[in-house]
Amino acid sequence: MDACVRTAAALLLCVVTAAAATAEAKGPLGGILSRSYERGALSSILGRSTIYAAPSRAVPPPALPVAAPRGVEHYAAYIDRYSAEYRVDPNLVRAVIQAESGGDPQALSPQGAAGLMQLMPNTASAMGAIDRFDPEQNIASGTRYLRSLLDRFHSVELALWAYNAGPSAVRDGILPRETEDYVPKVMRLRRGFAVREGS
Repeated sequence: MDACVRTAAALLLCVVTAAAATAEAKGPLGGILSRSYERGALSSILGRSTIYAAPSRAVPPPALPVAAPRGVEHYAAYIDRYSAEYRVDPNLVRAVIQAESGGDPQALSPQGAAGLMQLMPNTASAMGAIDRFDPEQNIASGTRYLRSLLDRFHSVELALWAYNAGPSAVRDGILPRETEDYVPKVMRLRRGFAVREGS
């Protein structure tokens, strides 16, 4: 039995390595994808719709004994409200907030991005926010902006690339090192939030 298990494991490793190499060869997006997901899961993920539909469940799952990241769950009501309004996975919004500000509504970057979802002044204004440091306005505008990127690029990874580096960076194929790390980080955080809520 041990020999069978070792043979199966070796075969699986070969398949995963080949899939990762293929993804890396497809350029910057391939590199992001190969780090965003568990090895071997890419074929079932690529091409999925970016429209979020809340899962229906008759019985709520049991709570997992894992603490939520600092600050993010304090804004759960706003996240859930605006995620539903703009049809964005609430765990994706939570992940963006965690990656951008760690849940600090007063966060301000050296480039001038502000608040929970780190909105630049022009983006915030275009999405309807007057006070970028107001948690509700920030989450409403940031979620609306994220929806617009999902609609434009039809891919969660590309939308995150645009969210971090700007839509023109995606259009021009410019992938800054920060963004190369950012996209897989947000995808991992999103999965972590999903595991915590049992979805």
